[in-house]
Amino acid sequence: MGRRRWTTDGQGTWLAGHLDAFIDSQLEKTTVKNFFPKVIKEWREAWPLPDPTQEELAAAKSPEDAIQKKRTKEDERVKAWFHNHTRGQTYGSGSRGLLKLQTAKPRVRLEWQVYQQLTYESKWKAIIDKEWSETVKKWEAENPDTKMVETRFTFMNTFLQEKYKEESEDVKEEVKKRRAELKEEVAGDDNDGDLEARNGAYQK
Repeated sequence: MGRRRWTTDGQGTWLAGHLDAFIDSQLEKTTVKNFFPKVIKEWREAWPLPDPTQEELAAAKSPEDAIQKKRTKEDERVKAWFHNHTRGQTYGSGSRGLLKLQTAKPRVRLEWQVYQQLTYESKWKAIIDKEWSETVKKWEAENPDTKMVETRFTFMNTFLQEKYKEESEDVKEEVKKRRAELKEEVAGDDNDGDLEARNGAYQK
C-alpha cells in the first residue's frame, strides 16, 4: 500500500507545473537560493497556513512556536515533493548534463495556462489579489461560522479562464503560437494526448 497523498488535486497540479523549473534549478545549482524561496512564497499565497490544531498548540511552547513548527513542516513537505517526483535522474558531462527522469515528464499546458504564464504578473496579479480579498471578506461576513472551501488558487484559475475566453482573437492567436512552441519542446511525451483529452473541455 502506497503512502497517503497529502496534496489535493489542485495542489498536485500546481506543484507539477513547477517541475521543469525545479529540474533547471538543480542543474544550475540554484534550488536552495532561488527556486524554493520563490515557490514556497507562491504556495503560501495560494494556500495560507491553517491555524494550529489544539494538539499542535499543546505540543508547542507558545502559539507562535506552534505556527512556526507548522510552517516549517509544510515547507519541508513542499521541498520533499519535488525531490520525490524527480527520483531516478542522472547527470552526465556537458554544460547542462544528461537528465533522465523516471517520473514527472513535462506536460503541454492548456491555452488558458499559457495565457496565465504570459499575463499573470504584468496584468492580473494585483487585480486577482484585490478581488480575492473582497471575496474572502464577503464570505466571512455572510458565513461567520463556516470555513471557506474555495482557495485563492482555484479562484485565480477560474478568473483567468474567464478572462482568456473574453480576450481578442489576436491575443488568442499569440497564446496558441506560444503553446505550439512549448509543445515542440516537450515533443515525445507519450502522456500529452491523454492530458489534452482529459482537459479539452476547458478550451471549448
